[in-house]
Amino acid sequence: MSELWVVDVETTGLDRNQHVPVEVAAISLKTGREIHFVPFITGEALDNAEPEAIRINRYYERALHKQQLDAIATLNCYQDLFELLDGRTLGGANPRFDADMLMAGYEHILAGETCVRKAEPWRYRLSDLSAYTAGLFQLDPAEPPGLAKCCELLGVTNTAEHTALGDAQATRDCFCCAYERGKKGRGTDPHA
Repeated sequence: MSELWVVDVETTGLDRNQHVPVEVAAISLKTGREIHFVPFITGEALDNAEPEAIRINRYYERALHKQQLDAIATLNCYQDLFELLDGRTLGGANPRFDADMLMAGYEHILAGETCVRKAEPWRYRLSDLSAYTAGLFQLDPAEPPGLAKCCELLGVTNTAEHTALGDAQATRDCFCCAYERGKKGRGTDPHA
């Protein structure tokens, strides 16, 4: 697990072609280093937000707009994060979504810039906590559990649900618990 970085994003919606991150977090399982930032987004991007997404991530209640970086700082944060993730394994409770949204956020901030678009710098295989947990607990692979169910099965408490850092921390803890359970052969069969 030395190369695994857990990533979580909170977004304006679920469509990579229309929505962008409003909060980004990443945690190295090797070093414990935590990265968290609230990227700059345009008023237009916020206008295109899905109301349900904004409600779930509590964008206004948590006053994320007040923590928002400017465009240059946001670009630097994305570039620094991508440098850290270069060649590493990106993991998460829904890593394909998080990877897609990281790219969408980066492309959003590059709009109008002369910078060259970047390919995903992380390894092409992603570590999916939901699939890992489903295998450990012999759950139907067609119905992988979400983060809340993974936490429940693994005995992890998510102290800040639907925040990028809180979900990343819970995902990290779940990966560690699942790994330890798997090493000890203590996955359980919920169908027994």
